[in-house]
Amino acid sequence: MLALVLIAGMLQQQPQDPAALRRQRSAEEFDSTTALVVTVASGVAEVKSNLDLFRRAVFSGPDGDVLTSASAFEQHCRQLQAAALAASRKVCRHCGSPDVQRALEGYRRAMPALARAGASCSARISRLLVAPLQHDAATALRRDVRPIGNQIFEAIRPYEVRLRALREAAGWAHQGPAPQTPTPAQRQNRP
Repeated sequence: MLALVLIAGMLQQQPQDPAALRRQRSAEEFDSTTALVVTVASGVAEVKSNLDLFRRAVFSGPDGDVLTSASAFEQHCRQLQAAALAASRKVCRHCGSPDVQRALEGYRRAMPALARAGASCSARISRLLVAPLQHDAATALRRDVRPIGNQIFEAIRPYEVRLRALREAAGWAHQGPAPQTPTPAQRQNRP
């Protein structure tokens, strides 16, 4: 047993190859950057999905549904803000090939605008939700649904362009043909 402890101690004392350590550290940083990219992408997808639910409630639901969907949307805007802030600080600045690094830097530069849009969305909805009467809050949310949605999409569009560039540079892009959205006629003719 003592021999195993001595051998393990000797192995730990041997210097490792500095280039191998740099490659390992770079791979780990790239993996954490990939996780950040996925977290932000999930946040954007949740915001878009909840915006759709919020709009649906605004245009065809009762006041209670408007308030419930606005509250959920506000929470997802806040989560998007947090994810974008984390990504702007933690995206790897020196891992990957030069093409990947340029794409990562462009991606990182899109994060502050995305975080501001999430914060603005969250703050605006929070202000509207505190109206003293449920009907007043729902009316205010109905009035502001378009500006809130437009502001979110103004931040999401540049983000999606930079994400696409990153996906292509990093080799994450789907290599097959793009999925086709069926036309209304094609949807009617489905078996």
